[in-house]
Amino acid sequence: MTLTTIREQIIAARKLLTERQIEDAAFNVDCLAAHVLCITNGQLPQFWNRPADAAFAVPFQQLLARRCSHEPLQYLLGEWSFLDFDVTVGPGALIPRPETEEVFMAAAAEIARRPFADKFSFADVGTGTGVLAIAMARKFTGATGFMLDISPAAMQIAAANLQRFPELSARLELRQNDLLGGFAPDSLDVVISNPPYIESTEVPVLQAEVSRFEPHLALDGGKDGLELVERLLQQALSVLRPGGLLVFEHGHGQRQHLKEMVGPGWLLIAAANDLHGCERYFILERGKKETA
Repeated sequence: MTLTTIREQIIAARKLLTERQIEDAAFNVDCLAAHVLCITNGQLPQFWNRPADAAFAVPFQQLLARRCSHEPLQYLLGEWSFLDFDVTVGPGALIPRPETEEVFMAAAAEIARRPFADKFSFADVGTGTGVLAIAMARKFTGATGFMLDISPAAMQIAAANLQRFPELSARLELRQNDLLGGFAPDSLDVVISNPPYIESTEVPVLQAEVSRFEPHLALDGGKDGLELVERLLQQALSVLRPGGLLVFEHGHGQRQHLKEMVGPGWLLIAAANDLHGCERYFILERGKKETA
């Protein structure tokens, strides 16, 4: 039977994604349909009874087929939201997630209590899409920062997102970099990061949307998942000024190992869970330098 209206196409698509065991099938379909029509999800009912002509049906069915193969919805749409702004997303960088929004809000609250809050320098290590750096510069108008990533593909996406916020271009610098390599001692007030923290053997068995499409470089944290975090701890201890903050995300079940890994020179401000109750992030303060 030929599907004659947009509503009929949407109903059939929801059934298909449900059969393919795609989570939130209705939301996914609505997002794809709205994307093709260049409208918001809330405007869809106004279009339900319109004919599903080729201009709608062809791209809609193409996107639907890609979603059935578990390509992430965010990559199909080409952009996604973080906090109160939208960014370009693509296979070269991790998709922004609500848990990282929580980490940023906790970091911002801690920074606001610090004497340097009005004017400070920071680095977003493993910037990916650039959301943490952009959020930091938008929140703190006296902050200047570096968007750091080793991946050229991620740097291209971060650059595209920085172009979406031209008012920040004078305060944010893109730099292809291996963690904090090359930064001078005592040169930063804040380091924030969502580093790779998944054990190498676990990456291939992650949800298909993640394991097959998101960049393994941004996921794989080595044998125990904490190889890059350990390097970050060592480098940040030198690069941060005394009293500076290191904020980083990590995986559930890694907290105790991390507490053992955090050596002298650090003060533990927070080891906190996300809203799902999962172990999620650390906030550390660079201690005062010892005097002879």
